[in-house]
Amino acid sequence: MKTIIYILSLITLMSCSRDSENTKNPTFTLPPETQVGANTFGVTINGKVYIPRDPTGVSVGPTAKGMIFWGTSDNSWNEIEVVDGASSVGFKMIIHLQNFYNLGIGEYILKQSNFQNGIDSTPNNHIYFKIWDSNISNYAYYGSIENQGKINNTRHSNGIISGNFSGKFVRYDNPNESITITDGRFDINTVTLSNHPFP
Repeated sequence: MKTIIYILSLITLMSCSRDSENTKNPTFTLPPETQVGANTFGVTINGKVYIPRDPTGVSVGPTAKGMIFWGTSDNSWNEIEVVDGASSVGFKMIIHLQNFYNLGIGEYILKQSNFQNGIDSTPNNHIYFKIWDSNISNYAYYGSIENQGKINNTRHSNGIISGNFSGKFVRYDNPNESITITDGRFDINTVTLSNHPFP
């Protein structure tokens, strides 16, 4: 009888462990590609969809929100910073936009990333991100390559910035390894973003 109770207890604990892990690392779908200021972002990397999630204990950076939009007061550069701070391993992407407000709607070619953001960034449009690599039990960094990607800004009015991005991204410590992104998208209302929850 004790053996049966022990086995049932073990099965229950294993089931709870799996449920807990699925809660921390759920499967997501890409948000619709809208231009209404819905405060959405999505991208597929290696078959997995990443979206912003507010940090809940595990974070891959100092950002206290799943997504922020910030930059200089003269808008010489701006950045979309996205994190999944609610999963067990996290994710972070920086989209650096140079003179974005001055140029407006259109297609922007990505340049070589220097894997830095803010004032340390190269003064060009570039993207870099880090994702968990289970092969090394650590994060792997990938950045845009010169002229092998683009950001397509489809709306830029009334505080709403919408668009999509795609390109080839190489690994920081191994330029022979690359990831291709074809479906990145964002739809941001810069007025309401700071108060928008990303559960």
